[in-house]
Amino acid sequence: MSEFTLCKNGHYYQSSLAECPYCPKTTAHRPEPAALDKTRVVNPVVEEGLDKTKIMQTPNEELGNTQPGNTSNLAKTQIFTGNSPVSSPTPQHKPAPPQTGRKLVGWLVSFTIDSNGADFRVYEGRNTIGSDLGCDIVVTNDGAVSSKHLTILNRMGAFKFKDELSTNGTFINDTFEEEGNLKDGDTIKIGSTVFKFRTVG
Repeated sequence: MSEFTLCKNGHYYQSSLAECPYCPKTTAHRPEPAALDKTRVVNPVVEEGLDKTKIMQTPNEELGNTQPGNTSNLAKTQIFTGNSPVSSPTPQHKPAPPQTGRKLVGWLVSFTIDSNGADFRVYEGRNTIGSDLGCDIVVTNDGAVSSKHLTILNRMGAFKFKDELSTNGTFINDTFEEEGNLKDGDTIKIGSTVFKFRTVG
């Protein structure tokens, strides 16, 4: 009797063994870790419970050992799609863009929009303030500010303001005013937002 047997895949092995040790096992088995240099698409409902697709690179990791939430030891790439978009912060204000051909004549500074301070440039001519994105100075985090709330006008070195029929009015130095003159250091309150007005020079 020969000591070796030739299997159907061309491997010689000892005749005393029940099957070729070099061929894949006939029973269900997991692939060897070294064979897993591949990309796996995880079923989001069964394995992750997520409404998204997750693609992971899983080199040198047995698939059977990967449990939901237990992927800290995987070198992986993840791509997420579905109904869970990454949220981005809502803009709180839009600084006035640089104005071509208009002279900078002042600033509005607010600590209610941002606790660290937010400043807005005031230019020669008309400067509109409100929640509408078309305004020169936009306040988006205050529901009490009207779409076009207030206009500040600089003409011949003088500053004037006019409330644009806003719902909640304009307060200058804590006094309700519809229109008038502005001077350096005045406070302007529209809705819950307070500005300090400063002039150049």
